[in-house]
Amino acid sequence: MYETDPCNASILAWLASIGAAGADHVAAACGLSAAAARARLRALERYGLARRERLLHGAPALHLLTRAGLRAAGRPEIDPPAVSAAGFAHLLAVAQAAVALGREHGAIAGERELRALERAEGRPLASAQVGYRADGSAALHRPDLVCWLEPLPVAVEVELTVKAPRRLRAIVRGWARSRLVGGVVYYAPPHVARAVAAAVRSEQAAERVALLPLEDIGVLPDFQAVADRISIDEFHPKRAVASPSASTPTTRRP
Repeated sequence: MYETDPCNASILAWLASIGAAGADHVAAACGLSAAAARARLRALERYGLARRERLLHGAPALHLLTRAGLRAAGRPEIDPPAVSAAGFAHLLAVAQAAVALGREHGAIAGERELRALERAEGRPLASAQVGYRADGSAALHRPDLVCWLEPLPVAVEVELTVKAPRRLRAIVRGWARSRLVGGVVYYAPPHVARAVAAAVRSEQAAERVALLPLEDIGVLPDFQAVADRISIDEFHPKRAVASPSASTPTTRRP
């Protein structure tokens, strides 16, 4: 069958895990040339296993699996991602982060895969508690990506827009208190980084939450090091807001 071809199986598995990605991301993640990745994605579309979305002018198309594609990948428990104009750029940036982090640090999971894993386990695995629901159960916030490192996973947030301050502080507070992850790293452009920095400072979370510029996607901080106090005024797009050690890649492997 077409989905059992090793290259096709690799594409299906990666897209099932990450959710959506450009053809160049698929090529880099699966060790293919750009032309080969596009040809295989077109074939998967013909078989009804994948589809493409192009919502932003000048941006590459996003490729994602259909429900049939998720079944072919052996991941029927994962929900297909919803693609909107508002979230299109975010999905592309998350895919870029997944490629860079996977290359440097190994096993990566996307938000929908994490949701499915937590549903199967019946407990949070790498999510932050941000309050309680009306029925008394914990309200969880899941990161965009998880790096499955030892001894604890690292949560990854790709933040392109400014969240409401109260919501952002609640999420940062949840990450600061979480003992399910070794830490969380935010990748953000300067105007968003200032808002994240303010929340980190407000929640005194600099030892657990690191902030890096978008061009440093793929770098993971060493959360074993003690972070310096964060300063909103110190953020510059060429360096991390958190401690100097936050720009030093970790060598831990899953």
